[in-house]
Amino acid sequence: MLSKYEGWLQMAKSGETVTYHEGYLAKDRFFDYPTRDIANLFMRAYESKIVDLYQKRLKHGNINHDPKFQYIAKKL
Repeated sequence: MLSKYEGWLQMAKSGETVTYHEGYLAKDRFFDYPTRDIANLFMRAYESKIVDLYQKRLKHGNINHDPKFQYIAKKL
């Protein structure tokens, strides 16, 4: 799965976007190593000014369930 996103980072044109996670990344990354690795890949790309990162709320959370977001990277 990680290689899919590494390929996207190399081949995507400026302005293209990819959704790299859907859920609650702050929690999900601690229980799923592939999710953590993908999130780290995009954070490093952001720090290197290769992408911008943003999120879109899909569902609000409450005391009984976590919020749900779409995590998106946009190639610079």
